[in-house]
Amino acid sequence: MFPLVVMLVSLTSLVVGQHNQGAQVGAAQPVMRKEMSLGVAESVELIKAKLTEKGFNIFTTVDHAKNAAGVELELRPTTVIIFGNPNVGTKLMQCAQEYAIDLPQKVLVYEDVDGKVWAVINNQVALGTKHGASGCQALVKKVNGKLGKLLQSF
Repeated sequence: MFPLVVMLVSLTSLVVGQHNQGAQVGAAQPVMRKEMSLGVAESVELIKAKLTEKGFNIFTTVDHAKNAAGVELELRPTTVIIFGNPNVGTKLMQCAQEYAIDLPQKVLVYEDVDGKVWAVINNQVALGTKHGASGCQALVKKVNGKLGKLLQSF
């Protein structure tokens, strides 16, 4: 019985640890997140302005809550901003072509069950591992660092 309790406690710690507060960088977490002080719509506009200011292309914005309402389903505010820089994305794809499935970059902005608003970006170290980008670890880490700083600027 004791080993089962230890295993359950360990699994619970793993699951709870998946959504730590604040931005997270490193291979252990699949995403980096930051709690926003504005609502979803206002945060989306702020983030789009910051992305444009920093020279990124904004390809589109997907309002998942609006799409859900269109089929008579409910979803808390959930918006994805799809953005990128071909100069960087191309280099990632040259290193590991399957990286393309996760490009362009995305920022998810959503309201959680407690009413908190989060901005979330994929951790590039985790994506690099996923796509076997072992030949360009320095580039992946550099992109991850820049995206982490970008996230903090929102």
